[in-house]
Amino acid sequence: MTISKISGIRIDGIYGCLPSNVIDNIEAGKELFGESLDNLIKATGIVKRRICSNGVTSYDLCLKAAKELIHDLNIDNDDIGGIINVTFTPDNLMPNNATHAQSDLNLNNSVAAFDINLACSGYVYGLWVAAMMANTLNKTILLLDGDKQSYLTSPKDKSTYLLFGDAGSATIISPDGNNEDEFVFSFYTDGSRRDSLIIKDGAARNEFNGESLLYKADEDGNLLRNVDIRMSGMDIFKFVVQDGKKNIIEYLNILGKTAEDFDYLILHQANVYMIKQLCKKIGFTLDKLPITADKYGNSSSATIPITISSELHEISKEKDLKLLISGFGGGLSLGIGSIKLNTNTKLRLLDYEC
Repeated sequence: MTISKISGIRIDGIYGCLPSNVIDNIEAGKELFGESLDNLIKATGIVKRRICSNGVTSYDLCLKAAKELIHDLNIDNDDIGGIINVTFTPDNLMPNNATHAQSDLNLNNSVAAFDINLACSGYVYGLWVAAMMANTLNKTILLLDGDKQSYLTSPKDKSTYLLFGDAGSATIISPDGNNEDEFVFSFYTDGSRRDSLIIKDGAARNEFNGESLLYKADEDGNLLRNVDIRMSGMDIFKFVVQDGKKNIIEYLNILGKTAEDFDYLILHQANVYMIKQLCKKIGFTLDKLPITADKYGNSSSATIPITISSELHEISKEKDLKLLISGFGGGLSLGIGSIKLNTNTKLRLLDYEC
C-alpha cells in the first residue's frame, strides 16, 4: 500500500448543494417493484432521493455552493490558484466544467482549471490533488464535486432506479505553513472489474449510435439503454466489504491508528446496509457513522461532502474533528483519507430550487 502524507494545508470550508426536487421511493418504486418494494427499501435504506429537473446539472449545484462559500469566507478571487471539478457527468465532453467555473466565478486567467473523471472515489482523489496544488502553488484551491446521475438511470432497472440521486459541492483548501496536521491518503484500483459499474455508449470506444437510446432487457430482465448506468450490485458489495475492508484496515495499521483516533467515519453513501457492514468490519461503532443515503440517495462521490456539510455543521463549531473518509465504486476504485476540520471550517448544506 502506498501512502501520501501532506501537511501545511487546511480545509476552510465545505458546502454541499442539493436539488430541491425530492423523490419518495415508496411512491416511485410501486410500479416497478410491486409487493417486493418494502423489502428493497429496508435492504438499501434509501427512502428519498434528490433529483435535478431538466436543464439543471451538477455544475449548477457546484457553482451555487462555490459562490456562497467564496462569499462567506470573504476570499479575494485573485487568491484562488486552481479549480478542480470531479465529475463523470460534465455539461459537455469538451470543454470541461472547471474552465466554465473560471469564467462564471470571474477568477484570474492564470488559474489552473481541469476536471477529474471519477465516480464514487472521486472526492478523496480531488482532496488529494487539491492539497498538493495548494502546497506547490501556495494558493487557495477550489474543489468542485458533483454528478447528475438521474438522466443516466433507467426507470425500468431494479438494480439502480431507487439508488441514485444528484448533488454538487464546493470545498476550499488553502496553504497554511503553521498547520502541522497531516492529511494522509491512499488509493486502490482494480480495473479488471470495471464492467461491474459502467456506461456502455457515448464515448470514443462505443460511440453514440441509433441503438444507444433503445431500451433492451439485460440478463436479469431489467430494461436499460446503453447510455444508462449498469451495475452489478453483488460485485460492488463484494468490492466494498472485502477489498474496502482489507485496504482500510491495512491503512489504519500502517498509520498506527484505530477507530478511537477519529471522531467520525465518513463513507461514500452507496446504500445504508452496505456502509453499516463496512463500518463494523473495520472496527468502528455505528455512532461514528453519519448516514445521509436514507434521505438524499447515492449521489456518487459528492455523498462525502454532502454528509460532512449536512451532519457535522453544528458539531464542528464546538471542536476540531478528525475524520476518516473513504469512497469506493466505479473503476473499480477506492480512496481513503484522514483529514481534520477545525472550528473555523465553514460547513453548510444548500438547496437549489428546481
